[in-house]
Amino acid sequence: MESKKAKIKRMIKSECEATATRMYKTTYADIKKYFKVINEGVFKNKLSPFNDIQIKNLTRQKVYGQVWIKDNKRKGTRWYLLEMDEKYKNFSEFLNTLGHEMVHLYQLANCGDSGNHNKLFYSYRPKLKEIGLGQI
Repeated sequence: MESKKAKIKRMIKSECEATATRMYKTTYADIKKYFKVINEGVFKNKLSPFNDIQIKNLTRQKVYGQVWIKDNKRKGTRWYLLEMDEKYKNFSEFLNTLGHEMVHLYQLANCGDSGNHNKLFYSYRPKLKEIGLGQI
């Protein structure tokens, strides 16, 4: 019987191979779909979805994706914003960026960490590799 992580890895591999040479245009549907897949495979469904997702041109900022914390001091609430670039070289680059930003979300929302690239951040590298995402 195939494990859940093996199924996720096979799915990601087949979709990345099918689109390896094509430019990928980011969609909200793919962000939501693969958020669920990565959340299940890496974080055991401990992450809540982002409160807000924006797809915009981030190339001027020289980033592919980023997570922001928004605090409403008057209401005493906090929410998390994911910004993803409009286009990626291929689907694999999109998935790696999404996984990378999800680790930042986990650090910020679940661990109360700073969200920096530190020991906690890098401890997720092997977990992402288990499902076929290699670069964070």
